[in-house]
Amino acid sequence: MLAGLGFLGCLAGCGKDNGLHRIYGTVTLDNVKIKEGSITFIPQPGTNGSGGGSNISDGSYDVPKDKGLAPGKYRVEIRSQKKTGKKVEVGSPTPPGTMRDETVEAVAPQFNSKSTLEAEIPSKKLPLDFSVAEK
Repeated sequence: MLAGLGFLGCLAGCGKDNGLHRIYGTVTLDNVKIKEGSITFIPQPGTNGSGGGSNISDGSYDVPKDKGLAPGKYRVEIRSQKKTGKKVEVGSPTPPGTMRDETVEAVAPQFNSKSTLEAEIPSKKLPLDFSVAEK
């Protein structure tokens, strides 16, 4: 009897579609795959969802379905750091004089803080690839 109740409970909830979509693709910066970075999808007015994102690794990103995006329109922000060739002091709480490589945002503002990139989810075309330019 209990096994039957478990089965019925599973029928009610197992495999339930949460309405979210897996989003994946590649990101290039000046036609070269971004080695490390991040991609963020920000819901636009009329889109019911909290947005989401993923790390970019070796030019690829993947937002799995369980953390995916609800249908709608999104503004896309892409970020990646690059070394400047300079060293800067780390600061507190590390010991004075501790140095690290200085990094700056490599991606132009029109692709992140002032992004003009957009995506519609679900996309009729996956992978959803983006090509951006350096500052």
